[in-house]
Amino acid sequence: GATLRGADLEGRRVTRLHLATRWGDAEVEARGFVDASGDAAIAWHAGLPVREPESPVFGSQMFQIEGIDEAEFAKFDRWEVERVLADNADAYGLRRKDGFVFAQPGTGIGLANMTHIPTPTEPVGASMAGLDGKDQADRVMALLRDKLPAAMGRARIRAYGLPGIRQTRWIAGTHHLTTDEVRAGTRFDDAVARCSWPVELHNRAEGVHWEEFGDDHMHWVPLGAMTPADADNLVAAGRCIDGDVAALASVRVIGPCMAMGQAAAHALDLAGAGSVHQLDRAALRDRLRDNLERNDHDPWTAGA
Repeated sequence: GATLRGADLEGRRVTRLHLATRWGDAEVEARGFVDASGDAAIAWHAGLPVREPESPVFGSQMFQIEGIDEAEFAKFDRWEVERVLADNADAYGLRRKDGFVFAQPGTGIGLANMTHIPTPTEPVGASMAGLDGKDQADRVMALLRDKLPAAMGRARIRAYGLPGIRQTRWIAGTHHLTTDEVRAGTRFDDAVARCSWPVELHNRAEGVHWEEFGDDHMHWVPLGAMTPADADNLVAAGRCIDGDVAALASVRVIGPCMAMGQAAAHALDLAGAGSVHQLDRAALRDRLRDNLERNDHDPWTAGA
């Protein structure tokens, strides 16, 4: 529950974080740090170089719906629901014209991802974006109830999530991951995570740009994209690693982010009091072998 308000950089090492908590201010000193803030908050507060998108990348206000008539909802596939949204978005004041509802069988509950909101990195703007997201969610709910009355006529919003933020600010690493490297499936000598998610770029208010790859496609996250060039004991993990906007739109999803977190911890452990730029890459690969090489037989297709 703490909020970062400052980071000390001495030479090439982050030495201390300054935090505000509900019980008062606190300081944390450590040998190394993982920046999993999503917004490169440690790097930014430490005065390290960071990057920001040159064009908007929209976030989403997710929300939970209850009271869905599952039998009626099952008559519609995702694409039909999306067509209803696209045909009526303007009339309901919605900026996004695609999206979907995930229904949880047997509960009458679904999760909606059908909004786009700005995600500024300043406090008043961020607060206003949160209010805007709830307004967009309310408008989506009104549309669904009106246009799909048999399935959604008795439905209502059960809960609003926190504003979903995709890309705001990220580190300047020793490697800048590119879309061409994602498309080519480039495997780097310092690869620490693998991914097969398509490019999912939310750069238009009205919809999402998808670039899908083949079923056997795999691309990789290098440690260099996670290590700020000007710091020896800081590793980024998650959506604030270094890459172009489209490349990040593929690797910022949950599975690779989890693998990056594990890689960041092992990299700092191997670096010790030294530099994450000079660690034993073979030893790091060995520790991450499950994430890089393991390919268990899929139990869902056993016998197929």
